[in-house]
Amino acid sequence: MRRLCRITIAVGIAGLLGLFANSAAWAHDEDHEGPAFEVQVLRDPVAGWNILIVTDVRFAPENVSTGNVEGEGHAHVYVDGVKVSRIYGMWHYLNDLEPGEHEIRIELSNNDHTPITTGEHVLEQIVTIQEPVPTERPVTPEPRAVPADQPIPAVGAEAVHDPAGGFNLRIALEHFDLAPVKASRDPVDGEGHGRLYLNGEYVTRIYEEWTQITGLEVGQHEITVALVANDHAPLTHDGSPIAATFTLDVTEESLTAGPGHDHGGTADGLGDMDMGGGEHEHADDMDMGGMGGMGGDEPTKDMATG
Repeated sequence: MRRLCRITIAVGIAGLLGLFANSAAWAHDEDHEGPAFEVQVLRDPVAGWNILIVTDVRFAPENVSTGNVEGEGHAHVYVDGVKVSRIYGMWHYLNDLEPGEHEIRIELSNNDHTPITTGEHVLEQIVTIQEPVPTERPVTPEPRAVPADQPIPAVGAEAVHDPAGGFNLRIALEHFDLAPVKASRDPVDGEGHGRLYLNGEYVTRIYEEWTQITGLEVGQHEITVALVANDHAPLTHDGSPIAATFTLDVTEESLTAGPGHDHGGTADGLGDMDMGGGEHEHADDMDMGGMGGMGGDEPTKDMATG
């Protein structure tokens, strides 16, 4: 059965790679017993790197920093030995690194962040990538209105307090599918990915329902999730960006371990989108005009804090 699972994963990765003509590196280990675990690091055609994880461990961001449940957890990503974020789903985005060679290590973790092991074997994969010298990037498309004959996408977002301290972002979508495998490729109606902004500054792409928010300091922060097409064109309706924004009040206490999953803020405009309960803080309509980072994938603030 394990052999069959690994064959299925290998075929799945091969099929996905058929969409890519750019540089890629991958890692796998067929010698250990336990959960299957394959990692692919793909150079994005526009900027950065797309990480693909295929495993039969169930990603369970809703249970992060709680008691362990066999067969579920998340992943940690390290760049040159430094942890930069958690991975809560099959896809994850890394912004551009300094030119040169870098070691990317992906470690599967239990809910309580201890490594998943089989005997003395830690379930991790190491991939070496080569960051190219920056060149002129393709021009980001202008904002694009959703066609009149297509359903209007909607996005809701909330910050969920992590029991270990800090916050995780959870989004909900209507009439829109996340398609990280097609990032930086031709637009298709009703699909694309999200972009995360902190206080108006671009942070990273959003490829999954859950994303860790790193680098928060004490104070109030405006969190924005905007929807973009596969080719990164911001999506609009009636002249306004399709996005969600809310204010997150970060305290010293919220940055340290505490009981339960507390909701720190939720974006307005959710309608009947079910975000799982909690207190919702409704915000005014967002002005995207001041977001200088809307077009490109160049982060304007270092968010890489473990």
